[in-house]
Amino acid sequence: MVILQLLLWNPGNVCLPNTLIMKLFSLLTLLLGLFTQTVLPIEAAVAPFAKEGMVKGAALIIEGTVLSVSSKTQKSKIEKGGLIARDRIYTIQVKIKKVEKGKVKVGDEITVSAWKPSTRIPPLPGPQGHESIPGKGDLVKMYLLGDPKTYEPYMPNGISILQKEESKKTK
Repeated sequence: MVILQLLLWNPGNVCLPNTLIMKLFSLLTLLLGLFTQTVLPIEAAVAPFAKEGMVKGAALIIEGTVLSVSSKTQKSKIEKGGLIARDRIYTIQVKIKKVEKGKVKVGDEITVSAWKPSTRIPPLPGPQGHESIPGKGDLVKMYLLGDPKTYEPYMPNGISILQKEESKKTK
């Protein structure tokens, strides 16, 4: 608003042609647009994957019971640039009940790492992490990528909660 007032400021009531004012305003708008595109690139949220695509690309597809969930907040490795970005990283321990794809056995325990954004300043759109973060005791189905040390679910819909733990249902 201040810039517009400066553009329209007219000492001594000198008459400026409307076309000159429009040209200056257009130039200012163009420069502002270029600045925001180069300094703050804006990303969109990640669209959910089709089930067929996850089945084809996953290294491991399992159903299991969540043994534990822990989390920590840290500087984002996803968002970069001129903003304050922190993510909540979840470490999920799962005991496998059923294997649909992959080289693990029923009864094995695996570690899965998932995330959700915690803080974004300014609040820009972008990847929103994993849709569902299960709780202890939940029965889940996971479409996983990565290696046996720590798997990562497809983002955003690689974790499906099939059944909530019983004590959570009654609350």
